[in-house]
Amino acid sequence: MSKTVSAWADRVSNQQVLLKALEATRKLWLGGLGAYSLAARSSVRAVETLLRESKAMPPKACQQIEEKSAELMSTANTAIQRSEQVVRERFLRPLDFVLLATRRDIEQLSLRVIELSAEVHQLATGQAMSAARLAQSDDSPMMTGTA
Repeated sequence: MSKTVSAWADRVSNQQVLLKALEATRKLWLGGLGAYSLAARSSVRAVETLLRESKAMPPKACQQIEEKSAELMSTANTAIQRSEQVVRERFLRPLDFVLLATRRDIEQLSLRVIELSAEVHQLATGQAMSAARLAQSDDSPMMTGTA
């Protein structure tokens, strides 16, 4: 009988172990379902929160973009002014010392050349006319003397 009792005790302890394992598995399964349910609810809340924040983002984003673009424009204008200053100092200022004629200088010189050409022409035609007068006046007495 002791063998039967010990076999029965072994069987009961095996069943208890199986029941405990079954209960632990059931609790684990229920815990997983609870975690899934909690995650599903919190994800819905998280998505709703993200949607609310994303609706508030466009004004903030526009403001940030405007601020950044103003900053970039300021930086670009500063760089452009600095480069213009460098060009003036390193390129144009040395050209002032080199005697290069500007367009205005060339136009003034052209006008002066035209004026001088007109004066030369007047003098040349004036001398030709005076020579012609002299020639006429020299020829006139001879003509009158022969007539």
